Amino acid sequence: MTVKAITFDLDDTLWPLKPTLKRAEIETYQWLSENANAITDKYSLRDIAEFRFQLFSDNQEFQNQISKVRIATIKQLALLSDFSEQAATELAEQSFQVHYQLRQQVNCYEGVEELLHSLSDNYILGAISNGNADVSRTRIGQFFSFALSAEQLNSSKPDSVIFNSALTHIEEQLGQSISAEQVIHVGDDFHCDVVGAKRANFKAIWLDDQKTAAQNEALAKQLKRHTNPDTVDTKKAKENIKADAVIGDIKELPEALAIVLAN
Repeated sequence: MTVKAITFDLDDTLWPLKPTLKRAEIETYQWLSENANAITDKYSLRDIAEFRFQLFSDNQEFQNQISKVRIATIKQLALLSDFSEQAATELAEQSFQVHYQLRQQVNCYEGVEELLHSLSDNYILGAISNGNADVSRTRIGQFFSFALSAEQLNSSKPDSVIFNSALTHIEEQLGQSISAEQVIHVGDDFHCDVVGAKRANFKAIWLDDQKTAAQNEALAKQLKRHTNPDTVDTKKAKENIKADAVIGDIKELPEALAIVLAN
């Protein structure tokens, strides 16, 4: 079958996430210290991060809503710092906008812009992210026909909902129905990107570097501590899912695409 589209994860696939978030966190905290020092006098940057994680863990409503939990965190801390309800609400929104703008100031991996420019001549390109990055606000946004996030659909990879929605967007762009196998998804997280894509019958290319693998292992251990074993689907856990190709650097994608297209 002819491949019609390629979808990409964003964070740690097209750009490194950690430096982007670190800068956004620090500069947003500086903004808070200038505009709401009653909060920063009581809570360190680490305190805020821990409060946010606990809020996320304790409230199911935030499962796919990273932006909302950030807003809720600052609002709750403002209320605990004797802000009025209205003032806390306004401050939380303002603080989030500062962070959100900084969060979009990404530095893509070397060769990404040229790669996407080349691919966009032959394929529909889409973004599928569990984060709250807005690719349209980045310098590579021009190459994407659509972008989907967990927040938009209230569903996160590896759930099929977000992949099925991507397929619908692609078909709308093409003006025709296609098979899910005519779409290739590229991402760094094996569970979210490869397992999710393959369950939805997409082709999958896994960007697997040592740093990403270590991060995924650490996250898996963290999630395991917060997961009820009774909720684990043992059938899915035993799935023998493999990527259609594996790369160690995004610059290797053209070669991987050639392999997938040849099979």
